[in-house]
This record gives sequence, structure tokens and C-alpha cells, in this order.
Amino acid sequence: MNRYDDQFLFSNNFTWWMGVVEDRLDPEEMNRVRVRCFGYHTENKSLVKTEDLPWATVMMPNTSSSISGVGSNHGLLNGSWVIGFFRDGTSAQDPIIIGTIASSYEDKPSVDKGFSDPAGVFPLLQQDEEQYIDTNTLVRGVDDPTRLEPDAPITEPASPYAAVYPFNHVKQTESGHVIELDDTEAAERIRIKHKSGTVVEIHPSGDVVSRTVGSKYEVIAKNNSIHIIENELVFVDGNSDKTVGMNDSIHIVGNSTVTVDGTANITVAGTTTVSTPTTNWAGDINLGGDINLSGDINLSGDINIGGTSTAGDHVSGGISSKVIGDPVVP
Repeated sequence: MNRYDDQFLFSNNFTWWMGVVEDRLDPEEMNRVRVRCFGYHTENKSLVKTEDLPWATVMMPNTSSSISGVGSNHGLLNGSWVIGFFRDGTSAQDPIIIGTIASSYEDKPSVDKGFSDPAGVFPLLQQDEEQYIDTNTLVRGVDDPTRLEPDAPITEPASPYAAVYPFNHVKQTESGHVIELDDTEAAERIRIKHKSGTVVEIHPSGDVVSRTVGSKYEVIAKNNSIHIIENELVFVDGNSDKTVGMNDSIHIVGNSTVTVDGTANITVAGTTTVSTPTTNWAGDINLGGDINLSGDINLSGDINIGGTSTAGDHVSGGISSKVIGDPVVP
């Protein structure tokens, strides 16, 4: 095609258009879509088929490099309203898309006519709305229907969502992934939600609340340091296993409480040293192996010893112990 004939060069005839995306499956994967343009193409698909529409190149913002895989691709869907211009002027065969336009419908467009999603998927009703409005409900301050109830055992705080239009900046994909950057005064939040329901939210106070509906796996190639200034509360409804390849050090400045509703097993290949001013045991103690004790030992109650036992005073190495009760030797 001669660029002088199609007005690509030296043309003062800027020709703009508005239309609806009907095909985004670019066979060359070059960030293009097919658009039916108002005033240029009829809505009658028997006269102008979707596959006969010219491919329109999507203009990306300056924040996207659009070279060597660096940058981003367009997010247009079939049914999106777009605006642009013809790079070849009145020849109208080389459209460029410069942006999208949010719209609304009283009724869903017919798939039998042009200027609509050929698959009939979009537009969609949001929540329980009766009108097809393109602006996200989260932007318009409508409550999030997928918010989960706070977890009671850890007193999880409820979401502070209180968005006021137009301060909540929302990015939502067609499958349902959502990113919110909410600048609503006194309700500033950052929220990332996966379509499955897994969500991470940063509250106005700086609190971070995360909810994982599946399993969570974390791999740290080097070091991991955690400093908790105040308190830690952990609930494990199932089993808890911890394997440490080298050294493990835990320093709790305040108090620590561990409650195990099932069985607790601790296996140590080396030596276990416990340094404490006082150790209080409630319940039975079963010991297998030799026991080396130093210091005064006061025992009350029946004692079962799988070995030789002599009631009365026991003296060993200048250290004495007193057995109170009836020793029982099996």
C-alpha cells in the first residue's frame, strides 16, 4: 500500500472513531483486537462479519515499554467500548486504540448484532444490580459481597472497607482477581484478592490481615528474622510439625503458653538442657533410661521404679534425698 495514497504521511485529515471490541484473539499475538466502529461498520453481521473487521493496534501508556517483553499487554474484553483514530486517515483500515469508555446498558446487547460480545458473556450484572454498569461496585462504594466473616479465635478485625467514589482505585480481571488501592479518607486500604477467596488487606492503621483458603507454602533461600514487639497468638486446629536443619533459637521476652489437645512428641538426638528457677509438673511422669539428679529432692505420693529401690534416706556423693510414701517395685 502506498503511504501517500492512504494518507499515512503528510495528512491533515485526523480521523477518529468510537467502537466496540468483538475479537481479541490476535493470531499474531501482537496486542491487537478487532473493533466494529460506529459510522464505519454496520451492526448487520451478514454484511460485515466480525472476522472481516480490521485489526486495531492498542496504544499502550508511556509506563509500558512495549519492547522485548518489557511492559504490559492490553486488558480489553469483547464488548469493551474503545476510542481511537485511523493511522491511514480516511482509508480507515489501520485503526489505533487510545483508550476505553465505561458505559451502561438497560438491556444486554444481542449477540445476533454487531457492537456486542459475540459470545454473549459481557457485559455482566454486578452483584444484585438490575442495570449493566461498567464502573466497578467497589469503586462506587457498594459493599464487597465476597468478604469473609472475621476469625473469632484470633479476634481478626473486620475489613474497614468504606469506599467513597472516586477514591477507591480498582483493578479487576475477567476471572475475578481484584486489586484495590483505596484512598478514601479514614478508610485507606490496600487489598489484593484472588478469585478463590484468598485475600491480603492492609488496614488504615497499618494492620495486615490475610486469609488463605488453600494451603500456604513459603520457601526462604537464606535467613528469616521475625521480631514481635508485643504478643503472639497461634491456633493450630490440626497437627503441627517443625523440622529445623541446623540451629533454632527462640527468644520470648514475656510469657509463652503452649496447649496441645492431642499428643506431643519431642525427639532430640543430642543433649537437652532446661534452665529454669522453678519447674512445675502437673500429671504423671513416665521416664525411661537413667536418671541423674543433683540437689534436694522432695517427692510425695506413690513412686513406681522399674529397678532396685530402697525406702528411707538415700545418700549418694554427699547429696541426700527423702522418699515419702511407699515405694513400689514391680
